[in-house]
Amino acid sequence: MSQKITFKNIVIAATSAILLIFLLLFFVLYLVSRKPVAAFYGIPENVQNGITSVLQQTHTRRNKKSVPYEIVTLNDAVDLKSALKSTKKPDILFINTGLNADYAASVSAAKKTGFGAEILDGMTTSIKASAPTAKGLITGVPLLIDNYEIDVQVEPFTKSGIDSVVVWNDMSRLAKKLKTPSIIPILFAAENDESLINFFGALVESTSGVQAWNSMVKKLTALSDSGKTTFSAYEELVNQMKQEDGELFKAVTLVQSWKKEGFIPNNISQISFRDIYTYMSANLTPIAFMTLSQHRTIEYKTISKFSSIYYPSVNANAERYFTSPVILAVPLSRDKVARNSIRLLSNSMQTLLCSRTGLAPVQANCSTPDKQSDDVRYWVAASNKPLPALSDAAFTKKTERNAFASALRKLLK
Repeated sequence: MSQKITFKNIVIAATSAILLIFLLLFFVLYLVSRKPVAAFYGIPENVQNGITSVLQQTHTRRNKKSVPYEIVTLNDAVDLKSALKSTKKPDILFINTGLNADYAASVSAAKKTGFGAEILDGMTTSIKASAPTAKGLITGVPLLIDNYEIDVQVEPFTKSGIDSVVVWNDMSRLAKKLKTPSIIPILFAAENDESLINFFGALVESTSGVQAWNSMVKKLTALSDSGKTTFSAYEELVNQMKQEDGELFKAVTLVQSWKKEGFIPNNISQISFRDIYTYMSANLTPIAFMTLSQHRTIEYKTISKFSSIYYPSVNANAERYFTSPVILAVPLSRDKVARNSIRLLSNSMQTLLCSRTGLAPVQANCSTPDKQSDDVRYWVAASNKPLPALSDAAFTKKTERNAFASALRKLLK
């Protein structure tokens, strides 16, 4: 039986059609006007600003009046999985290598948003090894290299009579030469939890080797997985690892010898990076431990008096795995603009990216703004796969880092 067509039915159908057209039009306009989202997790502010300034040049919007990307800074006080739940879904995530980056790469793998192997063309072998992969796809594209370095004041070093710092004994001999009643030979930032953890992580690799570093990471992640992440649990683990056959033994022994000799101050656990900056500016400390990204925050008239070297080892022939966190661009969508930006940042825009951030390039033949970034690229290229910072390699949560750092800090008292 045919349905009777009434004026009311015609109005309802027409209204529905108009609403559908408006919805479709709105959806199309949304797709056309939508800005891709670029998120940063755990990246220093100065580096984030440098990356952002280049990223915004990788694409031009049709109206040419607004920047192409919406920038989001994720809360790195919580693990990445939790941080992603409380923000817009990013199309690109910039993050340092480590456990949280591994999670991001797994999300990319699940969404099948990775790149073909050609995205790594031109990169050094050690850097290629740092790129996470899944089912033949690159799920995290290396962009920049940070580094844990030692900055040595050139003039007093030259006058010390010590030709070079190749092994840790050379460092101790240099500190002894430079020590005076007004000069503190060695400083590192032990007040900040991540700085302290990462200092000891780099020290373990350089004094005991990568096997000890891997063993330490394994024990720390196992403790995290167990859920027993109290201060007392980390204190017990640190006490085990500082024993003669433990992962921390050589690193702790070295630092304690510095304290005994007066090479570091008694209040080293209260020293911040700001304090180090102040001492360097006043010519009161000739040896300072920091990252390349921190190096870039020091004014030129001060830092120009210093030369950067890598952490030495226990012997000149030791195999090295430098602690040099790699900043990855993780594709979390198939947005064409975002994917093209990652291609540009990892290749033709490397020179500009290095210039704006001060970090080292991943491209083997990319020109660098100065000797520091070129040295880091060379050091990493000449060694094995670079290690992430220990705070990123063994932890995903700030509370766990805090507890472990507190246990380490007790060793300095």
